[in-house]
Amino acid sequence: MELRCKSTKRFLMKIDIESYIEAIRKSGLSLEIPLLIEIPCRSCRAIEVYEVYKDHYRYIKSYKK
Repeated sequence: MELRCKSTKRFLMKIDIESYIEAIRKSGLSLEIPLLIEIPCRSCRAIEVYEVYKDHYRYIKSYKK
């Protein structure tokens, strides 16, 4: 899954959430709480916050340092 900046559409990072969730499932656990990720964008100079789920991500907010 690729995460892009909400305002500039610039590539921020690539995350392999599918293998992470599969490894947790193999250990007998279930992941019901999404991962909360904060990523700085070099273009807009803001920090963006995302919730990452199994098959999609959701933009939460962005803020300046």
